[in-house]
Amino acid sequence: MRLLQALGYAGLIPFLLLTSLVWWPLLPGFDALGMFQRYSAIILAFMAGVLWPVWSQQAPFKPLAIFAVALPVLSFSAGVLPDSALLAIELLLFLLLRLGERWFGLDQQYHPLYLQLRNRLTLVVVCCHLLLIWHLLQQ
Repeated sequence: MRLLQALGYAGLIPFLLLTSLVWWPLLPGFDALGMFQRYSAIILAFMAGVLWPVWSQQAPFKPLAIFAVALPVLSFSAGVLPDSALLAIELLLFLLLRLGERWFGLDQQYHPLYLQLRNRLTLVVVCCHLLLIWHLLQQ
């Protein structure tokens, strides 16, 4: 479990670092917001994909599979929207993924420490998105 926690928290480093670089651009010419958006989409797709082995053990697999595939497709499709709208969609998709895990009963299959980790990671990711949306709306 320690490795999972370490990897989970390590995955937050780009979110936190890129959020900071959007607020305080220390590297001229570096598109921190664009990198944040790409990383966000990658992690969302990864988290949805990681659930496939868990979901494949469920009886009603079809709705779960459609849900898992829909999230990255929606994330990719949102790439044509303005930055603040894209970030808002990504934020909602991370929340939807977490709620979907609960809705489809996956939380009961998780180890309590993993469930706690998932909630913390999602909270930090959502907060980073909110900070960036707020920053963009202030400009």
